[in-house]
Amino acid sequence: MSIVGRDIQLTQLHDLLTARDHGAGPIALVSGPAGAGKTALLHEFTQRAAKSGSLILRAACSPRERANAWGVVHQLLWHTGRFKSASPRTSDTLAAVGRSLAAVTRAPEAELDKSMDEFCAAVMELADDHPLVLAVDDIHEADPESLGCLGHLARRMAASRVLAVFTDRPHALPPYSAARAEFARRPGLHQLRVGPLPPDDIRLLLTDRLGVPADETGAEAFHAAGGGSPLLTQALIEDTFNALHRADPGALRPVAGEVFDSAVIDCVHRVSAPAADLARHLAVLGPAALEVLLDRNSTDPPARHLQELTQAGLLAGPGFRHPRMHTVLSSEVSAEERARLHGRAAVVLHDNGALPATVAEHIVAAGGIAESWAPPLLREAAAEALAQDEFPKAMRLFDLAHAICPDGPLRASILFQRTLSAWQVDPAKAMRRLPELKEALQAGHLAALSGAMSLIKNLVWHGYVDEAAEMLQLVDRQLADEPDEQGLAEARALQQWLSVLCPPFHRRMFGEVTSDITEELTPAAIAAQPRLQAATALSVVLRGGEAEQAVVGAAHVLEMSSLTPTLETIPLALMTLFYADRTEQVDAWCTTLLDAARERNIALLSSLRAANLIRQGRLLEAETHSDLALSRMSSRGWGLSIALPLASSVYALTAMGRYDEARARLCRPVPEAVFQTVFGQHYLYSRGQFHLATGRLQAALGDFLACGKDLESWGVGDTTLIPWRTGVAEARLRLGEPDQAVTYLREELARHKGSPRVHGNALRLLASTMKPRQRLQALREAVDELQASGSDWLLAHALGDLGRVYHLLGQSNRARVIVRRAYRMAKKCHAEPLSQNLLPDAERAAEGRRCAAGHEVSEQVHDVLSEAELRVAALAAEGHTNREIARRLFITVSTVEQHMTRVLRKLNLSRRDELPQGLDTMGGSAAPAVSAARG
Repeated sequence: MSIVGRDIQLTQLHDLLTARDHGAGPIALVSGPAGAGKTALLHEFTQRAAKSGSLILRAACSPRERANAWGVVHQLLWHTGRFKSASPRTSDTLAAVGRSLAAVTRAPEAELDKSMDEFCAAVMELADDHPLVLAVDDIHEADPESLGCLGHLARRMAASRVLAVFTDRPHALPPYSAARAEFARRPGLHQLRVGPLPPDDIRLLLTDRLGVPADETGAEAFHAAGGGSPLLTQALIEDTFNALHRADPGALRPVAGEVFDSAVIDCVHRVSAPAADLARHLAVLGPAALEVLLDRNSTDPPARHLQELTQAGLLAGPGFRHPRMHTVLSSEVSAEERARLHGRAAVVLHDNGALPATVAEHIVAAGGIAESWAPPLLREAAAEALAQDEFPKAMRLFDLAHAICPDGPLRASILFQRTLSAWQVDPAKAMRRLPELKEALQAGHLAALSGAMSLIKNLVWHGYVDEAAEMLQLVDRQLADEPDEQGLAEARALQQWLSVLCPPFHRRMFGEVTSDITEELTPAAIAAQPRLQAATALSVVLRGGEAEQAVVGAAHVLEMSSLTPTLETIPLALMTLFYADRTEQVDAWCTTLLDAARERNIALLSSLRAANLIRQGRLLEAETHSDLALSRMSSRGWGLSIALPLASSVYALTAMGRYDEARARLCRPVPEAVFQTVFGQHYLYSRGQFHLATGRLQAALGDFLACGKDLESWGVGDTTLIPWRTGVAEARLRLGEPDQAVTYLREELARHKGSPRVHGNALRLLASTMKPRQRLQALREAVDELQASGSDWLLAHALGDLGRVYHLLGQSNRARVIVRRAYRMAKKCHAEPLSQNLLPDAERAAEGRRCAAGHEVSEQVHDVLSEAELRVAALAAEGHTNREIARRLFITVSTVEQHMTRVLRKLNLSRRDELPQGLDTMGGSAAPAVSAARG
């Protein structure tokens, strides 16, 4: 290879060659780290010296030949046979040197000095005829006998025509350290340092290899990757050249490949054995673990070996310069040694107080260790992994903890946690551990408090009711033998939520026992047993109890609960608010919780939020959150609760007219047991809406009636969130059965006077069976109720019906204003079927032009209208008469008329039905006043 960056050292050696010719007998000791190019430098110098007439005796040392006595000296003399053109005197002298060496190697120890004196005299005589260069590479690896002989020679080289050039590595171990000290005492010793190549020299290497100039940035990148080591740098250049071929050298960056891998291994084999071991251990353990391990266990200070690796270009700080070095050197360590290292590191790290996750990594890599603290530590690390949504990692940690744990109760507890967590990924696989868990429960190793109740809940929620009942019997026996307050509370919580969310399961597991929901939801009770109290609050709401107390209790539970991987308490509390029609509270809590949630929590919370958004008529957002929920967790992970996000998605897609997508959702398989849950009734209701929208009226009626039958038999038929009676009535009306429809609607109205959303929508449908005058009054009441409910989707329906009635009664202008308002609201909800039904094509096009013009007007409205005029204009744009506006704003009709005259003039409009919608949302202080006027 080209000698780059070594001009100074070559000049120094040439100067020593001149000094030798003057009989100085110098010694040059060329030192540098492994891979620094000492061998290349020695080869280049001896080539030049040979051309100038010097006789070169060469030898290269190796640790493998260190036990070969006199091996280096034999190499030196073997080269003498290559001087074919030597004079007779020189040939005789070389023969004498060989005989002297043979005498030395055979001499008894007492006559060794004498034999070596004869050898040295023969070498000096050879130098008299020919200037001599002794070149020994890696002399620190020489055998002790040769070192002794060379030291003997060095002491006699003064005033000779011999130049000895040795290369070595700093900090070499005995016996070379003694020989080096011998050389250092010689006045003619010259020490030359060979260090890493700077970026400028690397740039020359790149230019030489590529044939065109390389840029400074590229040279810096190569220097950073190889530390300036000629060995590593040359390898990087070759790999890069092979990979890029004709790439632009100005944008050249290092590419590490097979040549670099070989160079790394070569470099490690060139450093000292302790440094090589250190490099391999560092690749296996990483810098943090290795540092702790060395500080605790090593009697040989590692600083020197770390420095050696750094100088060799392998390390930069505590880690490897290039990530490929880590991979290459890891593969050099056997599996047994790797496991032993990780086991030692785990023990030392644990004793030093390292984090469980850090220690666990080494225990896993070791395949387990026989320490009593290891299983609980692995369990703790698994829980941390679950909190970070690293499910495969958590499962591996649980499995290893269970495998190495000899303790019965602890082993059972670990198995339980592992099984409970596995439900989220693959319930079928989790079920395989059920027999072992049963045995643990029967043996008393798994208590109700430690999680058996949670396991039962998961069995139920995935449809394994018989297995859950069997486990419950075991828990009941355990609690009967050893009563435990917390365990009993968990059993009551299970009973509560089963009774309202899946009553058929409740009957199969508990019989016909009625859940007690009379206990007071006090702050103290909630703090002590939040899960029980959350289940109780939900039961209160769904069974028609005091909703306000349950809502307060649910909010308290949410304030004190945290997002855990299993996430049970929070959904119960959110569902309480949900079924109590507290849409704003549900929305606010979901927003807050989603900000801090992770994968599984996101799925559950998004599902609940989607259902809540359906209530508000925010169809596109509801579908977005449903899709998010379904994408974040597998069908197996959802279990029976998959019905809720599917129901929300189908409802939203149907309302938006995206029937093919809704049909695809309905084609997704769901467990048969899902229809024995409240969530399954949501699914039935949404499927009924889909059938209704696509003209399958009998199928829709069947779904609505099945939903109502189940809810009524479970004692939760009065819930406002599944208005199945309204669904039945709408299907009956479409089938031409108004009398039966009226019966259901009147029952709906009687049951839900406190719910403006359900009551208003039922009143809207009932109005369709009345005469126009009666219908007008009913629809105006329905519009008021639905406006208060916050459901724009249902309000758009009611406004459309109201506009049609005004048209029938001959009030075309007012009808047009109201229908356009309904149309805009339907468009805002992305309800395409409704918006298309409200206005014919020609009117929709005209409305689009008016909306565009209205938008241009709205940009200047706030600047030209006073606050009083803006309030009047906003209500007029929504279709209110002057008298209604006067009543709402507490002003006279005359004042309204005056304001309207000025508004139309300022906005250059001819009629009030040309007013743009949304005037109250344009900013300014008028908006709150308009909102207040609506209320």
